Amino acid sequence: MRKGTFIALEGGEGAGKTTIANALKGTLSPEQFLVTRAGGSPFGEKLRALFVSDEAGRTSPESRFALAFAAQADHVAEVVAPALKKGIHVISDRLDASILAYQVHGENRLDLAPLFWKTREVLFQQVLPDLYLFLDVSTEQGFARVKREGRTLDHFEKRSLNFHERVRKGYTEFFKTVPHVIVDANRPLEAVQADTLSIIQNILKPKTKQ
Repeated sequence: MRKGTFIALEGGEGAGKTTIANALKGTLSPEQFLVTRAGGSPFGEKLRALFVSDEAGRTSPESRFALAFAAQADHVAEVVAPALKKGIHVISDRLDASILAYQVHGENRLDLAPLFWKTREVLFQQVLPDLYLFLDVSTEQGFARVKREGRTLDHFEKRSLNFHERVRKGYTEFFKTVPHVIVDANRPLEAVQADTLSIIQNILKPKTKQ
């Protein structure tokens, strides 16, 4: 039986998820919280590296769909579930919403949507997030932020504006069916981070002292 609370941070490119997740690591008690990311198990990280590689960018959407689920399933089984069982609250940078957004809507493969929902049910039935925090940034703003970072981009980040517009629409579809809070991520990162932390603390007030 799970004792901890499971929260997933979701959002498109440039939403600030990873920066905020890293900031939460330094803010929240490591005895009470585990901040991780999709594919965050040892084997999941190997799959994740393959998933974002240029080689994966040249393969089929079906292969990327399967790789995404494989990395996340191992992460949930090996990292998330054991922590929740111990009463540790888990915050994950991305989870299943990203698969629907990127591999189904972004890739323009809506025919994979029924398979997504069925696979999600089978693999994550016992360990679905209690809440999703969606850091919602406009596609144009997200793109501008990614470009300003000046780092090497993976094959998803190199996709067209239309691809990322479809990704955002995919998130919108996903959040019609699950408990979530939308955070306006078009604002300065400090404000988004403060709101995100406040939401997490309020949700967990009965379970943890902050």
